[in-house]
Amino acid sequence: MRCAIIFGLMGIISLRLFSQDAPVKLTRGELLPDKLKAAAPTLAARYAETLAKAEAGDAAAQQHLSRLLQWGEGAPVDLLKAFEWAKKSATANHALGQYRLGIMYRFGTGVDPDEEKSNEYFKRAAAGLPALVAADQAAARRALAHLHYRGWGGMKMDKAAALREFQRGADAGDVLSLNEVADQYWDGRGVRRDRDRARSIYREILPRLMTLGEAGSVQAMYAAGNLWGSPRTGQRDYSESIRWFRPGAEQGFAGAQFLIGARYSKGWEGVPKDDALAMNWYRKAEAQGHSGAINNIGYMHSTGRSGDGRQDYAKALAFYRRAAERGNAVSQNNVALRLKDEGETDEEKAALLKERFDWHRRSAENDYHRGQFNLAQMYDAGEGVEPDLAQAAKWYRRAAANDSLEAQAILSEMCRTGRGVPQDLKLARHWLARMTEFNRDEENQFVSRERSVVKAVVGKHGELTALLNDGWPARLGEAEVPPEDAPPAEQFLQAARLAVGLGQEVDDTAALQWAQRAADGGLPAAQFVLAVRYEQGRGRSLDDKKAFQLYKLAADQGHAAAANQFGAKLAKGESVASAASNAASARKYFTRAAEGGHADGMFNLAMQLAVGTGGPADDAAAVKWLQRAATLGQPDALNELGARHLAGQGVKKDAAQAARLFRIAAWQGHAVAQYNYGGLCQSGTGVDADLVEAFVWWVLAAQSGHERSADKLDKLFGKLTLTQQSRGRKEVANWVPQLFVQHGELK
Repeated sequence: MRCAIIFGLMGIISLRLFSQDAPVKLTRGELLPDKLKAAAPTLAARYAETLAKAEAGDAAAQQHLSRLLQWGEGAPVDLLKAFEWAKKSATANHALGQYRLGIMYRFGTGVDPDEEKSNEYFKRAAAGLPALVAADQAAARRALAHLHYRGWGGMKMDKAAALREFQRGADAGDVLSLNEVADQYWDGRGVRRDRDRARSIYREILPRLMTLGEAGSVQAMYAAGNLWGSPRTGQRDYSESIRWFRPGAEQGFAGAQFLIGARYSKGWEGVPKDDALAMNWYRKAEAQGHSGAINNIGYMHSTGRSGDGRQDYAKALAFYRRAAERGNAVSQNNVALRLKDEGETDEEKAALLKERFDWHRRSAENDYHRGQFNLAQMYDAGEGVEPDLAQAAKWYRRAAANDSLEAQAILSEMCRTGRGVPQDLKLARHWLARMTEFNRDEENQFVSRERSVVKAVVGKHGELTALLNDGWPARLGEAEVPPEDAPPAEQFLQAARLAVGLGQEVDDTAALQWAQRAADGGLPAAQFVLAVRYEQGRGRSLDDKKAFQLYKLAADQGHAAAANQFGAKLAKGESVASAASNAASARKYFTRAAEGGHADGMFNLAMQLAVGTGGPADDAAAVKWLQRAATLGQPDALNELGARHLAGQGVKKDAAQAARLFRIAAWQGHAVAQYNYGGLCQSGTGVDADLVEAFVWWVLAAQSGHERSADKLDKLFGKLTLTQQSRGRKEVANWVPQLFVQHGELK
């Protein structure tokens, strides 16, 4: 019944050769110092004008002056003065000044850190920022979005709301807001992760950030340096990253000093690893109280890289504590972990347990996934606090949403069994699927262990999917055995509990006996389960005629999955009616399935509508159903819709969208989509040309028996260098299907 349009695209790679005496083209980062010299008079005049307004009592100018002094824009960095001007603006009830003061108290910028005062000023800011947003102030909109994102100022943490605010700012032309939009798509915060879309946005904004930086914006230079130092645009360059950080760092901006230190600490892409240089820049940022630099100095002491030639865990802990006190979420979690086995007397152990709980709480509230997971575990086990499953579930969810594999695994099991949360097999599968959305950076020290965990999860996801596809309900009720003459719905729930093993051992034979009673009582869900078993010969003798009858009984009572299966049987000609009659009946049942929300039914109906099977052709309606099925992650629909976007058939011709749709289906293991996406990677259509990526996807498709992919590989392999061949084999070996797009999660 399924069909797909297949595109195998051949690309031509051309190389441009340059003579040795061609002029060297300087990067924009290398030209930046001259640009900044030209901009310096304008920046100094702008600073003087802002200072005059601030001294005259203008609250908006006071908070802006605070920002200039913190970033070192038009004047050297002076954090003490920056704090004082923010305080004057906040005292005058200016919401942005209050937000700025909240940030400075939170992270100890120009003042000793004070979370209580930070929260107080965030609450004041939250009340006043909407009025500034209504007046189209971009900085106010970003501040409000950050409060939503972090859940500060008494606001509920809502990353989707943050994204909406950032998007509004981006739509109004604010490039810094657009950068935040890209970040949320890259990380999957408040939205379905979409790194292709994020990368496209990053590439759009990088030149805009550099243009702003050349005019003297330290904030834009800082953002540009971050992008040059990451793989997010596809062109990581640590040397160029440092060039964009250096002007702000030399003015005294601690954030830039810290990141230059981090670049030298890691060493990458032409920047040699240099611990002495790293420590020099870390020390500069530390002197201004930068918590990240303080944390990293602790790390350098713990690894023996601080310059004194030895590991010093006591000194490392002291730095971690300092960073933790200044709001660094990673350090807060690190301190808590280092307190785990401390203490000699019961009183000391109890006090340290309470302190450990508090540090995990602070780390969790600062949105660090490891802190959130550890806090959840303490609530779960009653360590340092009274046991509280509701709070444990809350923090497991927060950690899971922030990509904690451990939290996702525990939440899945809690949902499967109903421990502390409503029992729900679909939600249990959802969290397993989230675990397979595996997009870790290869530099992550935990990546190998995490990959092995994820590979094991794929099997568990398949087991739950099989149970749900068999027709067992997601919510199984209380594990109590009903009387044999109970209503059919109760009989069916008992059947499901036996099939799943909820509260009792798995007993498939008994499960089918209970399902038979429910089916005899007229329950369509039970009829569907039995139909599947008769059709497959599992627990029942193979009997297509019986399956046909039961599918029809259930379908005629509105069971969407049964309607799709019955339609498929009619389309295959399993009825004695004529071919034309079967096709028309199949369309009727596919329509019922589609309208009932069944993704396969939507795809099957779309295919009939596209070619006029069983009724008149209607390509517009076919596209509509393909789009709905694709939204539910149905891989055939994703592939078909991708092919249509590539060809411009019934939809806008859009190679980038085609690539995205092929890729989502390919990640689920759809061989034709893997072949199609590999073709786009080879030719550079809708995505960057990448022969290694083409190799990977064609190998995966060939492993699934796709012959055309195997044919392509014979020609492609010889074009790859030995390094490329090695990288391609490694990617194939490490590949894990991403199942999160299935079953309605793709919105």
